[in-house]
Amino acid sequence: MVTARLLRATFMNCQAVAMIALSPYSLSAVGPSEIVGAWVMSVDSRLLSKSVDLEIDHRTDAWKVTLRSDAGTVTTDRVNLENDVLRIQYGVKPLDVRVELKVLGKTMSGSLVTGESNTLRRQSITARRAPVTDAAAAMKTEAESNKTVGEAREFLGAWELSLRPVNSESAGAIRLGMVVTESDGELILGHSDFEMRKSQKRVDQVQSTHDGLRWILDGGIFGMLSVDLVSEGDTLRVEVTGEDQEPFLVGTAIRKPKASDVGVDWQQLIQKPRAELVGILGDDARVAQVNGDRLIIQQREVVSRMIKGDPLLVLFEWFRLPQRSGWISVESNYAWSVIGSTIQSWDIRNSQTPLALGSCEFPGNPPSLLRRSGQLLFAANWNGHADTQQMHVIDVSDPSSPRLLTSHNTPRGSNNYDLAIAESTLYLANAGGLRIMDLTNPKSLVTRSNFEGRGRWVRGVDVVGSTAYIATSMHGDASWLQIIDVSDATAPVQTGIYRSTGGAQDVSVSGDLAVLADRAAGIVVLDVSEPQNVRRVGYFRTKGHANEVDIFGKLAFVAVDGDAGARALHVIRYTE
Repeated sequence: MVTARLLRATFMNCQAVAMIALSPYSLSAVGPSEIVGAWVMSVDSRLLSKSVDLEIDHRTDAWKVTLRSDAGTVTTDRVNLENDVLRIQYGVKPLDVRVELKVLGKTMSGSLVTGESNTLRRQSITARRAPVTDAAAAMKTEAESNKTVGEAREFLGAWELSLRPVNSESAGAIRLGMVVTESDGELILGHSDFEMRKSQKRVDQVQSTHDGLRWILDGGIFGMLSVDLVSEGDTLRVEVTGEDQEPFLVGTAIRKPKASDVGVDWQQLIQKPRAELVGILGDDARVAQVNGDRLIIQQREVVSRMIKGDPLLVLFEWFRLPQRSGWISVESNYAWSVIGSTIQSWDIRNSQTPLALGSCEFPGNPPSLLRRSGQLLFAANWNGHADTQQMHVIDVSDPSSPRLLTSHNTPRGSNNYDLAIAESTLYLANAGGLRIMDLTNPKSLVTRSNFEGRGRWVRGVDVVGSTAYIATSMHGDASWLQIIDVSDATAPVQTGIYRSTGGAQDVSVSGDLAVLADRAAGIVVLDVSEPQNVRRVGYFRTKGHANEVDIFGKLAFVAVDGDAGARALHVIRYTE
């Protein structure tokens, strides 16, 4: 009997141990209650430059996880916790995102997984518990900010700086406008360019030194310069130091009555940017096209897709062409690329090995721009003769046999910069203005009118309904956004205008907002709900010249050319 009882007890203990081991949340495993709450996740990504907020919730065997960043927000219940590994999924195949995190107490680490087989990509991820907001620290920071403003009272106002190169008495004086002001308890400094021309720039990080103030000036070819201001009664002593820590310019500053006297717009200076950089994508990246909730990006021979509102800004590689293409357009199972002066069509149903189908040559040089609308491709190029450009129309309804329908001459000497297509009308932005052409018969383009822009060149165009938005510019960085009523294609009428300062290159419109690629001034966000009263509501200073812009959801994808000629795609979030 004793032996039987011992055997029965031993069996029951083993059964209990087995049940504990089989339990998904056993004593040795992490349970949901231990990971719920706020986390901060960092991704090893070339594109996403900031961390991602991760909020985990679990109630009655139901999960809800929210990932949030400046790029977007997504919430999903496709969550699993097993063997101390948290798995989170969102998106739809083939654009499916998988996050795998090993729980290690107050930290987690793992991988961001996308794609399959040859397109499988893994990026390292780490996560840590979100810090608790320290109210005392926030108050201390605000007090220090107020202290800086208080110490700078004598510098507030408008100033004209007169500078001379060190050890050069014969050189003429270089003038620079400067305004020092405060906004919401913060010290802000704005300055014009040299000789008080071109776009003004705002400096948010102004240092308070023992003798006065210090700020950083972009000296163009001279690099970043450090400017020191020291009060000397009614004037300021100014010293500009180069990157080698040697004095570069010296001079004085005298007070002026108002900001406009020194080439600075005070209202724009105190305006909050309401836009911030989310990430940067290099490798000559460009937006190939925006297709609903999908963004198609080309990086030389690689074509990738991105989903709208993705907080991780994941690039899903779609296919690779066997050689680098200047331009590319994609629709469903087919793609068209430009190689030299040839349009090549591709079958991309097998994304690993795109199949070349047909091709079509057109006269002249490689195109300066390419757009597709339905079954038609439009390519603009020089035709090989001096000062003459053409618009070519290619029928791609049969991908195996694209064919040239017509080549339309555009005015001599008028470079073609951009084009937009709305229904059966083509809007061509060029150096001669905005040409509006009827596409009813694609074999014979008919010019309905030519609207001469305020500036010499119409650089960019976007069309919404019966309204065309054009970016125009001329020498001296004078430039404008013009709003044109094109309901009557034969008689377009301007209904609104906004003068920019950097050299308007391109424009993209979404709802009541227009984002202007303003070259040296970065991007400018404009409220165009009332065309007769266009208002600047935000901006972002890019490091380099902003030349092209595309809106995708709440983000602006801006093609920026650096000093060395390298092109990158800056992703900027703006606030409505």
